[in-house]
Amino acid sequence: MCDTFVALPDATVDRSVIFGKNSDRPAGEIQDVVTFAAQTYSKGQRVQCTYIEIPQVERTYAVILSKPRWMWGAEMGANECGVAIGNEAVWTTVSCQATGLLGMDLVRLGLERGETALAALHVIINLLQQYGQGGNCAEHFSFTYHNSFLIADCQLNKANTGSSIAPFPASKTTNSLRFLQQLKESIDLLK
Repeated sequence: MCDTFVALPDATVDRSVIFGKNSDRPAGEIQDVVTFAAQTYSKGQRVQCTYIEIPQVERTYAVILSKPRWMWGAEMGANECGVAIGNEAVWTTVSCQATGLLGMDLVRLGLERGETALAALHVIINLLQQYGQGGNCAEHFSFTYHNSFLIADCQLNKANTGSSIAPFPASKTTNSLRFLQQLKESIDLLK
């Protein structure tokens, strides 16, 4: 399982936000660090995610992503607004759809479309409700799972957690120590 953390201003000496993630992707899988500039799109344009195509929004934010080379989505990243998102595999008895958006697609979409942590959380929840999560999460073998997300916002100094499993439990905090407790409670809720 991956490890993702955020230290909010109350937990750092210089009152900065620190976000990090290690990714336990398959051995030998290449992860690239890539940037994509903010873009403006015409009405009706679509975006090809890893497995499905969805409507594109009018404007996307600039992002920096750490992503497996073979997929469209990302394991973690940040956008020009100071929003950072990382995902975690969640092992449950709930089946994954055969096709849909990968959790990594949702990370990228949340960053490209979310100006704040709360807005990114809403993007992810709305896309899950519309398209669901599904598809193979590995390039060379069968590997499916649900995701939870850690979403931090530098401007508002908030962190949100959410899950890809309906009814999409979510929580937010402005206190780092309390956040760690809420994250554990969110994960316990999904067992």
